[in-house]
Order: sequence, then structure tokens, then C-alpha cells
Amino acid sequence: MQRLTVLILLGVLMFIPCKGQGLEEDNMVLYAKANILYEQGRYDEAVRMYNQILSKDENHTKALFMRAKAKYELGAYKGTKNDALLFIDKAGITKDLIALMAKTEFQLSNYIAARNYARTFLELDPYDGTVNLLAGDIAMENGNRNEACEYFVKAAQLGNLRSEDRIRSYCDQGFTRNEPNRDRVEVVMSDQETSDDAKVDDDSSQQSEGGIVSLEDIVREAEESDPAPTSPTTAVDPSVVNDVVIDDKLTISITDGLGHREVLDQPRIFMLSDQDGQVVIDVCLDSQGTVSEASFNREQSTIFRSSLTSLALRKAKEFRFSSSRAFEQCGVMIYQIKS
Repeated sequence: MQRLTVLILLGVLMFIPCKGQGLEEDNMVLYAKANILYEQGRYDEAVRMYNQILSKDENHTKALFMRAKAKYELGAYKGTKNDALLFIDKAGITKDLIALMAKTEFQLSNYIAARNYARTFLELDPYDGTVNLLAGDIAMENGNRNEACEYFVKAAQLGNLRSEDRIRSYCDQGFTRNEPNRDRVEVVMSDQETSDDAKVDDDSSQQSEGGIVSLEDIVREAEESDPAPTSPTTAVDPSVVNDVVIDDKLTISITDGLGHREVLDQPRIFMLSDQDGQVVIDVCLDSQGTVSEASFNREQSTIFRSSLTSLALRKAKEFRFSSSRAFEQCGVMIYQIKS
């Protein structure tokens, strides 16, 4: 009897670690699948899969952060903030988390908090053009036009194309885009690495503390290099609308600066909704007519069901438009849905 009891206990002890290992492996598979869904733009499905992971392991911080990102793409900004704050409690603050919080607070119209997060991020990485652009947008909302223009110019010098439109619209200065040499973000050279044939005059090689090249160095280098082609200044009528009729329940209106771009290829789309309304997607096209960016416009939308917004986002990226001399053009795609 005693021997039987020992055998049972050994069996239980052997089963427990195997079960835990199996749970860990299951979550690894689920996490990989969820990330694939996220990359495919199937954000609502990704959120559901991250939920499964977190229901089994509430301390899976990677899944928590990715769920926050997926919620942001769906326009669920309060949910994004809640997940981000929970992530901070469990894993602390990371640079990517700061960037996400800056974007989220901006979308929630918490401009002071957004400004603080953006400034903190740029102290860690001043060479991020996207966050410099965001910092400029935040400054505009806070009524600081001069500060905003400084950020827009920095973003433009770092290669952010969209900042050029901000400069033309809000800043009392012209601007020609020049691509900076981003490989020089960190330059540390020892005496042994400087040969007699490659010595540089001390007065012309001043670097900031820690060997970090200042933004002024990057701007000066860009100005001395051959300028990249600039976007054409031909005015685009933002009121032009290109209606793409999918079926009797769905029409997609392409406008706000993109109505003149011919649709060369469009995906198959099937949407079902129990209410009339619209899902609005902000999109940007590159010069080849590919949708380079797509994001949910919550303010102009009237339908917020995650399955529909996720589908609209995914399908928007599958459109192909005519080419253009412009490096980038942005506008909206309005999914007008009938029940």
C-alpha cells in the first residue's frame, strides 16, 4: 500500500511539469499565430488570440504589448492605454511603449501627456522622424506653432515625407528635402582608427558628448550632399471623389487628395453590417501607387465594430493606384456601408 502511494505521488509530480511545459508551448504557438494575424492586418482576430494567451498566462507581457498595439490599430484607444499601463506595471517602461503612449494620448486628446511622452522618447532617440512629426502635431494642438515647426523640420531632415506638407501648411519657411546619412547616428572613432590620410580638422569634426552626432551635423551634411528630388508642387484638388462601387451594400469613396489617382487593382470585399454607416481609413500612397500606410479614422467613422474596421484596414492595403511624381500622397477611403 505504501509503495502504491509513492508511485501515485511520483506520477503526480511528473505530470505537473509536463502540463506546465505544454501550456508554455501552447502559448508560444498561439503567440506566433497572433503575430502573423497582426502583420496581416487582421487586428480583431489578433486581439482575440492575444486574449487567449493572457487568459492562460497573465504575465505574458509580449502578448500584452502586442494586444495594445492591435487595439490602437482598431481605434480602441482607451483599451490601448489600459493595456499599456498594465504593461508598465508588469514589465516597466520601454522605448516602444513610450512611443505607443504618445500616439495614444494624442488620439485621446490628452495633449499635455502626449507631449511629455513624445519628449521623453526623443531624449532617448532624437533621430526618429515619425515621433518628431508626432511631437510637431502635438505642439500644434497645444498652440505652439514655432515649436511645432522645429519638430516638422527635424522630421523632414530625417526623411519623413509627410512633415513636408506640415511645413508648407503651417511654417513660414520653404523647405527642400535632403536625405540625411542615418548611418552616422552614432560615431565613435579612436585615435588608432584615424590614419594620416584620413585626419580631420578638429574645428570641423566637433561631436556632442558621448560621440553622438548632433542634429545640426546631420542637417549640415544633408545640405552639403546632392539634394534628392522634391515632391512636385502641383496643387491637388482635395474635393475630387472617386467612388468605387463594390456591390449594392458597399461603396468606397476615395477622396481628400487621392480622388484623382486611378484605381488599377482592387481586392474582393464582402462586408455585412446590421447598421448603415461608414468606416473611414486614412491612407498614404507612395509614388508607385502602393498603399504604404493605413490607419483607422475614428473621428469620421460611424461604425466601430472591430471586425469591420479590421477588414477595412486590411483591404485598403490591397488597393493599387496609378503612379505619381509625388513621393507620397495621403487621403481617405470611406467605406459607405448599407445594412
